[in-house]
Amino acid sequence: MSDWFELSEMTSVEFAEARETIRIALVPVGATEQHGPNLAMGTDYVIAHRFCQRIAAAIHPRGVVVPPVPVGLSYHHMGFPGTLTFSPETFTSVCLDIAQSLKVQGMNHILFVNGHNGNSAVLNVAVTKIRYDLDVNAAVAFWFQQAVDVVREAGKTERFGHACEVETSVLMALQGDMVREDKLEAGDMLPVTLEYAFNNQPFFHTVPVPFHEQTRNGVFGDARLASRETGEQIVEAAVARTTAFIETFLKK
Repeated sequence: MSDWFELSEMTSVEFAEARETIRIALVPVGATEQHGPNLAMGTDYVIAHRFCQRIAAAIHPRGVVVPPVPVGLSYHHMGFPGTLTFSPETFTSVCLDIAQSLKVQGMNHILFVNGHNGNSAVLNVAVTKIRYDLDVNAAVAFWFQQAVDVVREAGKTERFGHACEVETSVLMALQGDMVREDKLEAGDMLPVTLEYAFNNQPFFHTVPVPFHEQTRNGVFGDARLASRETGEQIVEAAVARTTAFIETFLKK
């Protein structure tokens, strides 16, 4: 056994015994989508899964890591080869069904640990429905938000945020063999035609813009500036703050 509870690696008997101490289920959610030539397409769900493992180790034996949801909302990446996407309705239903199953298994606290910003809006809807329709305490963690101060220091380019120096650094720290270090490219950006339209700007509006209309190679920022050390700093900050949140969340 690992230094945390991983549901998929436990027998039913082992889970039944561990359930005496488990207080929260950690559900990794991500995406299978293009990250240009820089990162493997499982990047987002693998990052979410590795974060869950580190969080579970920090709060052991009170957390259990659920198998990751490997597909998310990725319409905006469908212009590049290999991307998969759920509809918002499917994604919400998947989250609710997982939550309902976990409730039956005795879990009254669920934290969806997100690895893909495109999931954020629908996850907010999902946890609201879980809280009020299923009467289960539910919340969302997203490393980019929990470590935003460290992320901003690590972001050296104007338009970072995908397969960039930040995300590449985090993947180097969590699953380095998914980084194509010998093929890293900076974003080959297309001209911006909208004002106040991107979430790295102040006063931005929310508007769906496909990635193939923003970048020729599917990349933002400059992954060549990434480092494992920077990734570890981001990971440590996000895990520490998420762990602190869980300590208070479990009192609900």
